[in-house]
Amino acid sequence: MNKPETRVHQLLGMFIVIGALFGSWRTISQNGEINGNDLLYFTIQSNLWIAAIHLYFLMVEVYERRHENFTTPNGVRILKYVLTVSITLTFLVFFFVLVPQLGLFVVQLPGSMLTHFWVPLAAILDYLLFERKQISSGRTISLCVLPPFIYFVVTILLSVSGVTYADNQPVPYFFLNYKELGWFKIAGGRIGVFYWLLIMLVVILFLAMLLLRFNQGIRKRRAK
Repeated sequence: MNKPETRVHQLLGMFIVIGALFGSWRTISQNGEINGNDLLYFTIQSNLWIAAIHLYFLMVEVYERRHENFTTPNGVRILKYVLTVSITLTFLVFFFVLVPQLGLFVVQLPGSMLTHFWVPLAAILDYLLFERKQISSGRTISLCVLPPFIYFVVTILLSVSGVTYADNQPVPYFFLNYKELGWFKIAGGRIGVFYWLLIMLVVILFLAMLLLRFNQGIRKRRAK
């Protein structure tokens, strides 16, 4: 990257770190006190992880420029890609699933636009425009399923153990509410959790493929 590109890349990285942390803090403290269960929402989880990986890259890239023999491990670059897909999923689920279901008021909640829109947008742009060294294999795309899958398993285990969320709900998101929707039911214009999981799986794999292909296309054009 040339100097102007490096500067934009750094500014995006700093915005992602600060925006994700501040937005998450505003979200979990919106009632004047911190609710630990709010940390269990995928929105907060994906924002904290994207902040962590970008903070790592902000530091390691400075070190890399000063030490020519050092190279950032490709596995860490793939992790950044996987977490970028997760934060993109946060954006899509919020605006295309939760807002239509819950109403526009959720957009106005403290920290909502930062965690659901601005931080995901910045992370997407940073990955597409400035990730030029990631080496991908045939299984790279499938790795993007892991964070949401792990989140789902942990959420169900917590629910079974008695953890509750807003309005005393057993799960953080309506489409995971197995007690209300069931697992395999299709009735009353609603579908069971299993079918929601299938939809999410398709969306995640499509997002992962799309981000990777766009990034590779941009890299090829710049290499000419």
